[in-house]
Amino acid sequence: MEEDEGRALFSKRFRGWDALGDGEKEAIKMILGSVHHIPLAIVGAAAFMTETQTPPSTYWNIFQESDEQAKRLLSQPFCDIQREADMTESILATYFITFNRITLQMPLAADLLCLIAFFDRQNIPEDLLSRCELEGMGDPITFRQVIGKLLGFSLVTAAKCEDKTFYELHRLVQLSLQVYLPQKESNGWRATALRQVSRLFPRDWNEQRSAGSAYLPHALVQILENLLEDIEGSLGPNNLIVLEAVDQLARALRSRGKFHESEKMNRRVLQSCEKTFGPDHPDTLISVNNLASVLESQGKYTQSEAMNRRALEGHEKTFGPDHPDTLISVGNLASVLESQGKYTESEAMSRHALEGHEKILDQTTPTP
Repeated sequence: MEEDEGRALFSKRFRGWDALGDGEKEAIKMILGSVHHIPLAIVGAAAFMTETQTPPSTYWNIFQESDEQAKRLLSQPFCDIQREADMTESILATYFITFNRITLQMPLAADLLCLIAFFDRQNIPEDLLSRCELEGMGDPITFRQVIGKLLGFSLVTAAKCEDKTFYELHRLVQLSLQVYLPQKESNGWRATALRQVSRLFPRDWNEQRSAGSAYLPHALVQILENLLEDIEGSLGPNNLIVLEAVDQLARALRSRGKFHESEKMNRRVLQSCEKTFGPDHPDTLISVNNLASVLESQGKYTQSEAMNRRALEGHEKTFGPDHPDTLISVGNLASVLESQGKYTESEAMSRHALEGHEKILDQTTPTP
C-alpha cells in the first residue's frame, strides 16, 4: 500500500485511533514503514495492539529491540474479522504457505531464497547469486527462471545501479524464513552463504587482487557483518564458520580502505588460528601474511616487517625455501623493506625471490 492507504487501514483496525497523540502516531508511522505497508502486516499489528491494549510506541520499542522480538511479534496469531471468526493466522505464518508452494513448484527457487536469507538483505549483487554453488545456477536460462519466480511472488525486488543488477529481500520475508527453517537447516544455509562469499572473495590477499571481485567490497561488508552477527550468537565466537566470516570481513574492510577495522579482525583471526592450528599451519601463515599486509597499508612498517619475517620463517620451515608460498613471503618482505628505505636488504630479498621463481619455471617449462 501507499503510506496514506496503510495509515487509513491501521486507523480502521486500531481501537482508539482518535485519542492518539502526535508521539503515538509517529510510532505508528515507523511501524508501518518497517513492514513496508503490507496490508496483512498492518492488520496483524493493529490486532495485537488492540487485543493487548499495547500503545503503538511500546509496540515499536519492542519491535526494534532485536530480530528475535520482531519475530515473536510477527508470529502472534490474530483473527481477521473480515474472514471466518474461527480462522486465526499470524503475519509470518502466511509466508509459510508461499514457501511451501515455491518448494513444490520450483525447488531450486526455494533453495536460492534460503541462501539469500542469510546474506545481508539489501544490495545483493546478481553475480553473487548467478555464480553460487547451487546446482543449475551457472546456466543463464535456469537462473532467469529461478529469480523470475521469486520476483513473481514479490519475495525479492531488483534494482539497477551503474549497469549492475542488485536484489533486495523484504525484511518480513527474511524474518519469516529464519522462523520457518529448522536450526540445523539454518546453520547449513549460513555455511553455504559464507562459502559463496569466499568463492568470490578469496582468502589470500594476493589471490584476491587477481580475482576480479574488487567491485564487490561494499556489498560484501554489509553481507558479512550481517552474517557474522547472525552466526556468532548461535555458533559461538570460536566456531570455524564464524572465524571464516571474520577472516572474510577483514579482507572486505581492507578493500574499502578501513584499515584499522581490518587490522582488528585480522588479529582476531590470527589469534584463533594459532590456538586452533598452531603457529606454522598454512592457515595461520596466511593470517600472518594478511595482517602484515594491512599493517603495511597503515604505514606500520616495523610491525609489518616483523609479521613478514615470521611468515617467511614459517613457510621455509613448513614448505622449504623454494616453495611458491615461501617466495611470495620473500617478495612481501622485500616490499616492506623498500618502504622503510632498507634498499640493500630489499634488493637481496628481491633477487632471492627472482632466482627462486626462475628455478621453478626452469623445472616446469617443457624442453622444445
